[in-house]
Formats: sequence, structure tokens, C-alpha cells
Amino acid sequence: MAEQPALGRATDCPCTAPETQEIYRATADRTAQLIAEQGRLLQEVARAALSADRHILSEVPGTLWPLVVVRSCVSAGGNWHQALWPAVALEVAMTAADVFDEVTDGDNGDAIARFGSGVVLTTAIGLLTLAGSTVLRAVEDGCDALVCLRLGKLIGDGIAAAAEGQARSVAQNMPVTDVADAYELAAGKSGPLGELAARLGATVATSDPAVLDLYGSFGWHLGVCGQLVNDAQDVLPRGSMKKQDVRDGCPTVPLVFTQSQGAPRGLDAATLIAWEEAERRRIADEGGVLVTEVLAIADQLRAEQALDALDALGHATWGLRELVVRSDHSVC
Repeated sequence: MAEQPALGRATDCPCTAPETQEIYRATADRTAQLIAEQGRLLQEVARAALSADRHILSEVPGTLWPLVVVRSCVSAGGNWHQALWPAVALEVAMTAADVFDEVTDGDNGDAIARFGSGVVLTTAIGLLTLAGSTVLRAVEDGCDALVCLRLGKLIGDGIAAAAEGQARSVAQNMPVTDVADAYELAAGKSGPLGELAARLGATVATSDPAVLDLYGSFGWHLGVCGQLVNDAQDVLPRGSMKKQDVRDGCPTVPLVFTQSQGAPRGLDAATLIAWEEAERRRIADEGGVLVTEVLAIADQLRAEQALDALDALGHATWGLRELVVRSDHSVC
């Protein structure tokens, strides 16, 4: 098959744009196929991780990544089936990243409780490695080999950039006291992943660098918007107390804005809960949640501006616009 041409203007999509549940089903089928090809223990642990809340093999998946990859491909004029292996690759990589986050945060999920942190971490490394080879399987669906090489470089560079951002966010060598710095930390760990997802899908359909930059910009700001919304939700007075951002004094925008520095040492369980409840109320009362939502809205608008530019080139962006709305849940 000849390499896909650069597209300054999207052509008619060679197949009907799929609904959300169809994307989930197709991605889940291929994910299950990929895992079934691995060793017995890796299969068992990987299925547990991929079946966790909202992941692709859960009963009610809610993961955003396959939707961004596939819909970016369709928007750019590509055949959505050719974006399925890249979507699987990113979902597998993100599941591995979630495992690393759980261990870093001291949050022992079901997989860690069942298999132990050593086994789960080793499996996560295996999944991360699999992501790099899985994206190359797009050639099985008719993608040109050169396009697959571009996809492979994208996923490697994108995950590395996100890892750099995540490492900066957990580094303890310098306290974060400025909201602009806290915003940059949030953007550094979420922006590269959103950009990667959109670029993976669009690269299946086009090699036009200007068009790919627009999809990348859309994905970046979509990812940052979602991260900021999550950071705000994690400190709400009515939010889940399982999230440890407030207790740990994480350098997120709402906590830095209100100069929240984490729980005092030596509190017993009951006193710690009472302290956190009061601190969450203080953070909300002093505008930590509100300022975070304002920043999220700014990134939402930047994502929409990238889509407006793609509209002007004739790209069908309605599916991506739905994802912008989905990422902008009000937190106030």
C-alpha cells in the first residue's frame, strides 16, 4: 500500500465514524487479543490492571485515550480501523503509567493488593514495552510501514516527555510556591499525553506537519484541561477522601494557590480526617477550586481554537468537540 499523502484538507472518510461504544468494543477486543498472546502471569496481572475502574476491559469503560486516537484519525480523513492498534498501544501504556502512579502515591489498588507491588510493577514495565511494539501492528490494517515507524517514534517520544513531567511533579528538591509553576507542572505531565493521543490518530491519515501541529495543540490543551479539572475535584470538600493530594501537600494549582502544605505530622486517624475536612473547606473558600477551573476553561478555549483552525481546513471536528465538552466537567 502506498504511503498516505499529506493532507492539507481532509478528504471524505473511507468509513463511517464510529460511535463511542463501538470504539470501546473494538479497542477492548484487540487489547484482550494482545494480552492473550503473553505469558500466563503477565496475562493475569495485566487483565486485572486493564479491568480496573474505567479502563478498557472494565464493565463500563470510560477511558478517554482510544476516543482521542480514533476520532483524530477520522477527523483527519483516515480509516478508523487503522487507528485501532495505536489506540490499544496508548491505552496499555497509560494503564502501566497508572500502576506507577499508584505505587508512587502509596495507593495500593486491587492489583497490588492481590499480586504484590513487585509483580505488578514488573508487569507494568512489560506493558510499557508492549506499547512500543503494539503501535507498529497498524501495518496489519494497511498502514504503510513508514507511517508505522512515525507512530513508533511518536509513542516513544510522547511517553518520555510525559515521564519527564511526572518526575518533576513528584520531585521533592524544591517547594512550589507560585501558581504559574504549579500550572506548568500540571501541563508538563498531562499535555504530552493529550498531544500524543491526537497526533497518533492524525498521523495515520496525514503527514502534513502544519495539520499535525493543530491536532497536537488540540490534544495538549485537552489533556491539560482534564488534568486541572481532576486536580480541582481531588480537593473538593465533597470529593473522595481516598485522594491524598491534600494530606500530602501536592504541588497542584488549588493547593499552591491557597498555600496548603499538607497535614501536620503525628496526627492520629480521627484527627487527620478532621484536619483534612477543614482544610478542604478552606481551600474551596479561599478560591483554590475556582482559580483552577478558570485555568481549565482557558485550556478548553485553546483546544477549541485548534479545532476552529482545523474546521477552516475542511476537517470534520465534531467528534473531537464532544471530547472537549466531556473533559470540562464543572467543579464549582
